[in-house]
Amino acid sequence: MRDNDLRSVITVSWPPTPAGHGLRRGTDGLVLAELHGEIDLATAHQLRCWLDSLVALAAPAYVVDLRPVSFVDSTGLNLLLRLRRRVLEGGATFSVLCTPGTRRLLRAHGTLDVFGPTTTWDEPTPV
Repeated sequence: MRDNDLRSVITVSWPPTPAGHGLRRGTDGLVLAELHGEIDLATAHQLRCWLDSLVALAAPAYVVDLRPVSFVDSTGLNLLLRLRRRVLEGGATFSVLCTPGTRRLLRAHGTLDVFGPTTTWDEPTPV
């Protein structure tokens, strides 16, 4: 993934990107969703709609970057689990990038092994 040439997705899509989040797509089809701020009950509805639209891109691989996220609650974790399930059901791969603090959160909630997150692009990603 280090050699991937990611570029901003500039097409208009519905629903619009929730404030602060970013979407990039590599020349090989990889989709990188960079989430920012708080992922919680207050942001869940709009974020769920946006994440659902990402699945519709039918990419071969998805990476969710949680490193810029400041807070995740159980609702946010459920959104990520839902996205992961839908991506894998579609035959694509799913990876998560996160900080050590987010890794501790995932471990505490019993989802660390499910997500298998990495902290940098240099680490191998799950298939």
